[in-house]
Amino acid sequence: MIREISTGAFLCLPLVILLWQGSSCHSANSNMNSNSGRSENVNAVTNANTGRNAGTSPESVVGVWGGLHINLEVNESGAEITYDCAHGSITEKIVPDQDGKFVVKGLHVQEHPGPVREGDEGKGEAATYSGSIDGETMTLTVTLPAKQETVGTFTLTKGKTGRIRKCA
Repeated sequence: MIREISTGAFLCLPLVILLWQGSSCHSANSNMNSNSGRSENVNAVTNANTGRNAGTSPESVVGVWGGLHINLEVNESGAEITYDCAHGSITEKIVPDQDGKFVVKGLHVQEHPGPVREGDEGKGEAATYSGSIDGETMTLTVTLPAKQETVGTFTLTKGKTGRIRKCA
């Protein structure tokens, strides 16, 4: 009789362990889900309290932005720009205001078709890059103040590579 009880207990033991583990995992997942919800609520309140649209924060600007005839690679301290027949750089950190607008300084270098001759490397000229960001869309206007000339206004999308045709 003792042998029958010990055999029954031995066979039921794995079942008891599985049931016990399943309930502890379930309660751990429940705790994780409820904590996750709380942190999302805290983040929503934090964003609301800053008075700033999360889509226009300096951190959200960093990355690749592209459009017709332009490609922009934004980093923490500025950006590199490639156009069809030019290139440039933004030498200041892009920090949009609460409406998503910004104005930064940089350089613009006009290119020409064919090889670049020694001594003909363009050093560029001062440029003003002004624009606005609305979600994943940026509007960028490039102006050359010394010539009082607007190079162009471009529409860029975050995460897209620009469509550029180098001058031939």
